[in-house]
Amino acid sequence: MSTRVFVSVGTDHHPFDRLITWIDQWVAAHPDVSLIVQNGYSAASTTGENHMMMTGEELQRHYRSADIVVSQVGPGTIADANAAGVVPIVVPRDPRLGEVVDDHQYAFGEFMADRGRCTVVTTEADLRSALDHLISTPGAQRFQPDADDVSASAAVAALVAELVAQPRRRFAWRRVTAMIRRTSPHPPRRTP
Repeated sequence: MSTRVFVSVGTDHHPFDRLITWIDQWVAAHPDVSLIVQNGYSAASTTGENHMMMTGEELQRHYRSADIVVSQVGPGTIADANAAGVVPIVVPRDPRLGEVVDDHQYAFGEFMADRGRCTVVTTEADLRSALDHLISTPGAQRFQPDADDVSASAAVAALVAELVAQPRRRFAWRRVTAMIRRTSPHPPRRTP
């Protein structure tokens, strides 16, 4: 039976070709994998079925039916995957590579990983290792969503509420990172 892998890079206009390349190289070594990619403005996958954009309903269907879910670090992406009972593997976009405007995905990824809502990987070797682990441990990425559980969307909502309650000042990612550190039992780690 084929392992179904779903990859989503979101809708940001910055390309995230690095993630697509990493996935394609891994899939090339795993002929038993069936790959579906929401590639946005990134290069199309050479090993999978590509969709530039998807509706929320289509994304939910893929989150629920995939054996493995990989995505960029995005609040909506993580919340939607969690709502489908999936702890996704997430790769932060890197501003040094022109994938995003700043390094907020590193801080937010660690914030959510510390709450058990995602698994952050920052290198191709770590992604390969995480994918190989999930192939050898079917269902390891799944959980039964609990209505009383602190959800990813609740964590994001709390962070946004705190930001909105602050007096209006010029926006600074230092403030967001400081808030994350205050609410996190472990300070975010920045890994290249």
